[in-house]
Amino acid sequence: MYKATRDFIRDRQPFAKFAVKPVEVRQLGGGEEGSRYMNAHRCIDRERNIKIVSGWLVKPYDKVLKRTEILQHWWNVDASAKTYFDVSPQLGRDWEYVLDMDIAEYGISHFADPADNVCHAIQMSDGKYTMVDRIFGELFYKPIETLETTALFKKPV
Repeated sequence: MYKATRDFIRDRQPFAKFAVKPVEVRQLGGGEEGSRYMNAHRCIDRERNIKIVSGWLVKPYDKVLKRTEILQHWWNVDASAKTYFDVSPQLGRDWEYVLDMDIAEYGISHFADPADNVCHAIQMSDGKYTMVDRIFGELFYKPIETLETTALFKKPV
């Protein structure tokens, strides 16, 4: 596990009701590029006990930029088999998955479209975090003091 993954989990867990933890996810591909939430949403199947989950993808440390990018992401769990899978295409095989169900719970209870209101990513550099929003295709950066759930959403409630 990357040091950034361990640090992120340590810093995020105090603000989460559910366990923020690394999980093994089988990357299947086959979904639409740029539609991560909808790819996972389309796989929901109540009869087969397939559910959507929320969390993060931790990329390897970028030595040139001296930072780690942590993308907000959605994938699925086969709750019966207790296995995770992801149909989103073109994800790095060396990216680590971190389950964070507080993102889904908070987003669903406060917004009509949780995927459009949670931040696009978080950048970690020298132990500090910057929230990255994608608004109309343009990226905006905002330093954040903590990884509190409300701070990870674009619009305060």
